[in-house]
Amino acid sequence: MNRMLLMALTVFAAVVFLRGEGGAVALNHGSALSGVMTTNVFFDVNIGDPAKLRTRLQLIETTHAQLVAAGFSPRVVIGIRGMASNFFTRDAGYILEAELPVKKEIAAKVEKFRAMGFAVEQCRIAAGMQGIDVADFLPQVQVVDNGYISMIGYQAQGYAYVPMD
Repeated sequence: MNRMLLMALTVFAAVVFLRGEGGAVALNHGSALSGVMTTNVFFDVNIGDPAKLRTRLQLIETTHAQLVAAGFSPRVVIGIRGMASNFFTRDAGYILEAELPVKKEIAAKVEKFRAMGFAVEQCRIAAGMQGIDVADFLPQVQVVDNGYISMIGYQAQGYAYVPMD
């Protein structure tokens, strides 16, 4: 069975299984959110495998939606570094031709994330290591000098660090 179809059916089955009364999805987060007043999240995205990268971005969107459903207004920062950097560029030359459809999906997802108020930051050091000119990144992506300093700064501000490798 096609891998994407299987993934879509799995998500659909999970949603159907979790439906509570009135058609709303009943989510159980245990005591994880007990006493939590704000939910600020820094997602560290550095995986270069296109299928896994697409899945990680979908998980970010799902996590945000579930935090909103739990009554929060999360602030989200997505930090891009490593091999993931190649998929956040305007030019197709940084990836294999077979990966172009996923790259286009990622570009659409980035545009959606920015419209949702997410910050998307690209590490300049990682760009240099991948041979990517900073002018080649998608316009919705902000290039920061050092992604590690961003991680440190956001954590010092109380953002939860979520590795997505």
